[in-house]
Amino acid sequence: MAPEVAMESEAQEKAREVPSADSRHRAQVRFQKLFAELLVTTGAAATKTSEVFAEALRLAQTDRALPKYFSHAPNLETVAAVNKAAEEGREREGKAQELCSDFFLLCMVFKTRPGPPTEEDANFDHVKAAKLFEDLSPEASEASLVALCGLVDQMLQQGSEELHLPAYLRAVMVMLSHPGLGELGDFEALKKILELVAQLHKTKGTKEILSKWYSQLPMTVLEGRLAQLQQFVTLSLLEAQGDGFTLEDVSAMGQKDGLARHIRNALRLMDVCWGANQLRLEHQQHWRTRRKAQKLRQQGQLLEDEAALTLPVTQFHNDAVNECEEGVLKHDLKEVLEMQYRGQYFATIQEERRRDFGIIEFPFVLTPVSKVRMLNIESLLLQREEIRRNMTLSVILRGGLSENPWLVLKVRRDHIVEDSLRQLAEVGRDPLKKPLKIHFDGEEGVDEGGVQKEFFQLLVEQLYEEDYGMFERVDESRNFWFNKNSFEANVQFQLFGIVLGLAIYNQVILDVHFPMAVYKKLMHGTRANLGLHDLLDFQPSLAQGLITLLEHEDSATFQETFGPLHFCVEYEWLGCLQEAELKEGGKDIEVTFENREEYVRRYIDYIFNTSVERQFNAFRNGFDACISGTLFRQLFRYDELELLICGSQELDFRALESAASYQDGFTSSSEPVRWFWEVVHDLTVEEKRSLLQFCTGCDRAPVGGLGRLPLIVSRAGPDSDVLPTVHTCFNHLLLPDYKSKDKLESRLRLAIQHCHGFGLK
Repeated sequence: MAPEVAMESEAQEKAREVPSADSRHRAQVRFQKLFAELLVTTGAAATKTSEVFAEALRLAQTDRALPKYFSHAPNLETVAAVNKAAEEGREREGKAQELCSDFFLLCMVFKTRPGPPTEEDANFDHVKAAKLFEDLSPEASEASLVALCGLVDQMLQQGSEELHLPAYLRAVMVMLSHPGLGELGDFEALKKILELVAQLHKTKGTKEILSKWYSQLPMTVLEGRLAQLQQFVTLSLLEAQGDGFTLEDVSAMGQKDGLARHIRNALRLMDVCWGANQLRLEHQQHWRTRRKAQKLRQQGQLLEDEAALTLPVTQFHNDAVNECEEGVLKHDLKEVLEMQYRGQYFATIQEERRRDFGIIEFPFVLTPVSKVRMLNIESLLLQREEIRRNMTLSVILRGGLSENPWLVLKVRRDHIVEDSLRQLAEVGRDPLKKPLKIHFDGEEGVDEGGVQKEFFQLLVEQLYEEDYGMFERVDESRNFWFNKNSFEANVQFQLFGIVLGLAIYNQVILDVHFPMAVYKKLMHGTRANLGLHDLLDFQPSLAQGLITLLEHEDSATFQETFGPLHFCVEYEWLGCLQEAELKEGGKDIEVTFENREEYVRRYIDYIFNTSVERQFNAFRNGFDACISGTLFRQLFRYDELELLICGSQELDFRALESAASYQDGFTSSSEPVRWFWEVVHDLTVEEKRSLLQFCTGCDRAPVGGLGRLPLIVSRAGPDSDVLPTVHTCFNHLLLPDYKSKDKLESRLRLAIQHCHGFGLK
């Protein structure tokens, strides 16, 4: 080999042995990122840094995938400096900007304890975070937000696959604690963070972790976050209108600058707040919390439990959305119905293909009134589609006129249950979506709503009667429950379920009295997760007995205190003592201090589920026959289902007076009419309920309040001793032209005292 060639080969070999500056830099960056990842995920304190350093060196020499988001060399001294700036209030402006540009710092600052966050605990000192950002100059606040936007842009480009890890997810909470987000209507930084949160929603369980974390922060923090998002949604919609869009042209409005997507993203973070509030509500309703509050009340004290405070659901309602009945509401309903027609759902459709604002996916922003509007619109569309389909089929198959576009039931008053059962069984499910018309056999009445209302009243009253044996009255809660020993066939219970569904879609309030557990089971089925707090509202004496069992602290005196208990329930039926086992062989299994929680759990399951499984399943099947294929369960909560069926317990009689109309010579200024309202407003709450029962057949207000109840007051002849009368089917009060207020009051009180709904006797 020539000397020149040999020298060149030797030089190349040495070059391969000595890393280039570029490769050294890559190795250094690789080590720094792995070191940062380990510091964040282990939450290592300064005393443990050497161990983490060694592990990072080892991993750097493997093919371990590099973590995302870390773009700076990790520096624990800077972490300490940011924390110190927050505590002492010095050098905050520079440290705020430094924090907002470094993902590592966002993960490591403001800890409440050593170690990393967990799914149960964010390890986040919100007070320190607030102190760092408070009273920043406008220039410093803007600079920190610009830095934050740059960091979030980088994270969005890199993807959010790793961000669901608690150690990284915590950084999002720190970002959201910046008070400048949305300040003075500047939402650019907030939009970017919301885009990041939207990416997190794709990963199962991430929303639940964030909700858990937010539920542990003070109520004021949760309330502030919600207010920030409400402001963003409201101003975004109002600004879009100001740019020349009308709500009728809402589709174009939604696509302008990605408005619909931005609002969906805001609702996703509001969903985190909603989940946090629900967790707080569960804590508030838990039997231990309620028991503690009860004991304190008996001592004249109040329960001071921050975790038991909750936001009212009304704070989640957004006025700008709810006032857009002809725009956003109808637009989203149309979009979602078309989406479902194509077999697509929120979880499956690509984000960029969505055109809705997300209000059906996140219906907590809607008031019950708006939900009823959407339900009515959907019902109308379904009914129109059913009518159109029937007409088409009729022409094709018969060549004649179409069949009746309404669901018509012809019933005899004295056989109303049998006739209704037979006809509803004959029509099947689809016609249940048609508007309902009732015709009483042998009567000339035209059903303009009043006959329909009377039909529901009579039918429900008969189904509740003891002769049918379908339900049992629970006196201490004034509710009815399914008779576990009922001889009635499943079709009777199915009919009752159909009645509830028909009443909802035909906007009729029913005088039914069920515990909230029924509505939970109707909406969630086996996922209802009923517990002691549900039993407290239904059978409080039994629930208190079970709580006493759970609260007993001395295992040595358990048997002596509670006597011989076994895993079975005894009850009387037809004069004989019956026994039902709570588990196989339960009558021979003794309840002990150790297994008492299982006993209570199985007892509750027996009460709510296993003892009435046949009856309730038939009842729910009937209800589902009416609402299947609709958005009902997407829109409504179980407590709103009760509101739809039974009406509201909040009674504003001033609103009722404002909405009332007068006939047959009476006007709002007629003296008997003025006396009537003066007397009404002086009644007690219970007397007002009795008056409402007397006038309408129900002691509750419709969804939206008494202002939506069309009360008619008519002159019923000259002055006399005759009591006022009513046509409850039409909310029509017939009031004689009494000549004194005292006489009117005495006659009215006597009338309402002798009027009791069957459920209130």
